Amino acid sequence: MFSVMIVDDEPKQRLGLQTLIPWKELGYKVTDTAASGKEALRSLELKVPDLIVVDIRMPGMDGLQLLQEIRQRGWDVHAVILSGYADFEYARRALQYGVEGYLLKPVNKEEMASLLKKLHARLAAAQLDKQVQLKTYTREWLVYSLLSGTLAAEDGDLGILSGSLGLDWPKYQVVLLGFPGIRSEEDDRIGRFRERLNKAYASDGRSVVLTFASYIVLLLGSLPAGDFERARFYRETHLLAEELRGEMTAAAGEPVYALRDLPESFQSARALLDRSFFYDRGRLLTPEAPISYASVDTGGDLPGREELAFRLSFSVDVGQAEAIQSLLDETAARMVGEGAGEAEIREHFFYLANEVARKVPPRLWAEAGEAGGPTPFLSGIGGQRTIRELVGYVAGMLEKLAHCADYTSRDNEIRRMLDYIDRHYNENLKLETLSEVFNYSSSYLGQLFKSETGEYFNSYLDRVRIEKAKQLLAQGMKVYEVAEKVGYANVNYFHHKFKKLVGQSPSSYQKNRHF
Repeated sequence: MFSVMIVDDEPKQRLGLQTLIPWKELGYKVTDTAASGKEALRSLELKVPDLIVVDIRMPGMDGLQLLQEIRQRGWDVHAVILSGYADFEYARRALQYGVEGYLLKPVNKEEMASLLKKLHARLAAAQLDKQVQLKTYTREWLVYSLLSGTLAAEDGDLGILSGSLGLDWPKYQVVLLGFPGIRSEEDDRIGRFRERLNKAYASDGRSVVLTFASYIVLLLGSLPAGDFERARFYRETHLLAEELRGEMTAAAGEPVYALRDLPESFQSARALLDRSFFYDRGRLLTPEAPISYASVDTGGDLPGREELAFRLSFSVDVGQAEAIQSLLDETAARMVGEGAGEAEIREHFFYLANEVARKVPPRLWAEAGEAGGPTPFLSGIGGQRTIRELVGYVAGMLEKLAHCADYTSRDNEIRRMLDYIDRHYNENLKLETLSEVFNYSSSYLGQLFKSETGEYFNSYLDRVRIEKAKQLLAQGMKVYEVAEKVGYANVNYFHHKFKKLVGQSPSSYQKNRHF
């Protein structure tokens, strides 16, 4: 609100101006009135308003004499002259004193309102100029104030301020540079990086560089167009990062065409950084950037995670390294396609890695050069910054273990299966699952298995399990415990199989052994 003093010797005129004009709506407040020029001077000595509305013809000191005295005393006050005389000489003399407007009496409400609206913009500009003189505003301060929501300037004031600071650009675009895991305010490397960015981009006035929240904000008039130019821009910024190159992520927000909309560009850039896990590293993230694994064909339905963990474990155990990467790639692609979040994907891959790792014998970890066993490997999963790095990290270790367990110098694939069954007889082994690992149909692999062993797969598995059960029963273990130990969830089914293959029940076998 700008303060107003009304000076008129006619009480009706003073009251009429106070009540007829919508001062508040127009951004003003009448703070004082005076009936003469001398009375106005006394009030002005105490407090100078932003605007004085004064009648030219008043007894004693008239309006023009009042304005002359005001200018001589150096008071900074804007003035509107009212007169009942359409006299050019009065108007000419009034203009000499910097009068903002000249209106005839009786005052027309609409004409007065129109003049006050125009004057409001000039008053606001003058007020902002005073503020700029009293306080040194900077581009960085303005951008920070807009992003933090602390700037209370109206659009008109913002336009004046941005113009005075050389920020009245046709377009604005925020590039955010983030450093996950590093507190920017506590790391000198980030401060040095910001200084290098300032020299490279902000020194000629074509951009603004500042720290906001946990980011470095690089405000550009517009981002270079085209993939090649954007890639070059990223490389230049990446080189400036020096010792922070491995830690930096960069994202460009949507362009905006008004400075007041700068937070929108900031938010869209931050949203990209928040999802940087889903993008490949080494590039500037933009809304058009491709998401990792979005184009990978999963080739239909994939198994649930328990069966997937089994396939991976089997692939490692029998040295089938070539199947691991494709299984994990397809899993990542499916989860991305289904809209899974970062936390869900990380948890899923940790589960798979942990299920495989706990089944790998210590000997194999040692042969793979991992003397610490699975613990360092599993701990490293959380440090992978993108989904592609996560998949590559898990696949790399499992392939390394698989190569150490390679069977290529030994028997054929049936030999691998037999060895695996002998070590994992107590698990939920299925011919269908094994056939997918070896890339055969289950019927073909079943025929191949019978041709090589003389038994069907399930019959062979039952025989191995029952032989293991006989050993456990001989040790005095309870029948239901033995059933569970060798892979039979149903104790009655275990009874049936045991009696069929051994010729007596498990309890009878145990008693006879002790006898």
